[in-house]
Amino acid sequence: MKLRQLFAAFAIVGALATSATFVPAATPEADAARSGYWGAVSWAYNGATGYAVNYPTQQSAIRAAKGRCGSRCGYISFYRSCGAVAYRFTPYRTYVGTARGYRTRAGAERAARGQAGYGSHVRGWACTSGR
Repeated sequence: MKLRQLFAAFAIVGALATSATFVPAATPEADAARSGYWGAVSWAYNGATGYAVNYPTQQSAIRAAKGRCGSRCGYISFYRSCGAVAYRFTPYRTYVGTARGYRTRAGAERAARGQAGYGSHVRGWACTSGR
């Protein structure tokens, strides 16, 4: 009788051990937080740009992009998408167009050029993973 109870206990432990292997290790949200899908593009009116992609937080992406451009640079940030910055220089003024939240690079560039005006060109763009 004791031997039968011992085998039954091993069977229960074995069943619990094998059923635990079917449970996923992490949820998709936890995987996204670990891999990081934040991005940023920074710019200055003199034409300097910087970018950062796949950072775990919005602030870390902004810091990295501004670190490549300069502390006085403006920025846009985005999550799981693309962003772009376009310029149009005139003798009297610099026009800047920004776009964020687009699924493709082409879409972000088109929107940024549309904001900056006719004759503008893209100076910086970035796309994160996980779009």
